[in-house]
Amino acid sequence: MITKRWFLSGARAAAVVLASVCIFAASALAQDYPTKPVRIIVPFAPGGVDVTARIIADRLTASLGQPFIIENRPGAGGSVGAKVVTSADPDGYTLMFSTPGPVVVSPMINRNAGYDAVKSFAPVAIVSQSPLLLVIHPSVPAKTMKELVAYARANPGKVHFPSPGFGTQPHLVGEMFKSMTGLDIVHVPYRGSALATTDLLAGQMHIYFDNFANVLQHVEGGKLRAIAVTGNARNPQLPNVATMGESGYGGIAATYWNGMLAPAGTPAAVIARLNGAINQALATPAVSAALKKLGSNPKIGTPREFAAFIADEAQRWGKVVRDAGIKVE
Repeated sequence: MITKRWFLSGARAAAVVLASVCIFAASALAQDYPTKPVRIIVPFAPGGVDVTARIIADRLTASLGQPFIIENRPGAGGSVGAKVVTSADPDGYTLMFSTPGPVVVSPMINRNAGYDAVKSFAPVAIVSQSPLLLVIHPSVPAKTMKELVAYARANPGKVHFPSPGFGTQPHLVGEMFKSMTGLDIVHVPYRGSALATTDLLAGQMHIYFDNFANVLQHVEGGKLRAIAVTGNARNPQLPNVATMGESGYGGIAATYWNGMLAPAGTPAAVIARLNGAINQALATPAVSAALKKLGSNPKIGTPREFAAFIADEAQRWGKVVRDAGIKVE
């Protein structure tokens, strides 16, 4: 009996020591990280989401003392870059800066994606959120949503909307618009937002749902016409542009977000250190102003909150994918 009690007591003591060692090791890892350059995969071509990614990368480089290097890996609606991240060692030295499409939607529509929205990533921090802006080429004779819908209905199959790729948010919001209005409009996927915007400016595409950062300058320059905002409130940079709700299409609502993720299994201490550094950057007036200039609002939060948000997004956009029958074979 004494021997048994001694054994149990010794086992408990060993467990306490082991836990203390693990806590100490995790703390030391967080303090030492990073000890070499960190690459941030942006799963799109240059000229889109990497504008925001570079703002955050520069701040992380300054605060954590190692280079945070942007690496563009476009393809398959962002799933090519996402696969690079989910296949990387979970050590904090390969991260992904992404929009909703590659994380949430690509695994739903591409059976060969090879990763899962919830299980394959360790969410680090959501960086910013903003509504999308519906813009049209000036050749389209419409200044309101009702005029645009009437024009598209009178020209079935002749109105084209681009996206940065299958499963990206501009694609899904376009499909939502198509479904709710019953219009016959044609989706054209591109390899990145910059290419889609180029053809829109040239008049080869007609309407486009995209984030403010990619199209605001063209609206201000008179090359594109803004029709509506997908958020609940008007954007202060375009105060005369109505919301979808004000335009009579409140069901077309979407929030564009950017966030940092790591491969699943990345140590919690590393995630916490990155989250703290990103939130610290977002709280600075300079970064906040830079994001707002791009039409985005800084979003400070915990990794757990970001994980719950991604799970909610997966449920929401999953319905749109099923209703539209979107699949990539």
